[in-house]
Amino acid sequence: MVRSNRRGREVAEGQVYVKQGRGGGIWTVVALRDDGLGAQHAQMRRMDEPNTYRTIAIQSLLDPKQFRVQEQQAE
Repeated sequence: MVRSNRRGREVAEGQVYVKQGRGGGIWTVVALRDDGLGAQHAQMRRMDEPNTYRTIAIQSLLDPKQFRVQEQQAE
């Protein structure tokens, strides 16, 4: 599943994001959902703590002040 915002930036399951700032961490998108009011959210799992999950609005995930996409490394 893929979600995009008005600027055409997309969020997809399996993408990896780095949280900016203190206590950031590296997070993987495990699911995408809509709430009852139409807002889009991503359920994320912390890579170094696999039992730690959080749900965040797609709008916040696409904010470069909060998160950045970790580029996929070529194999």
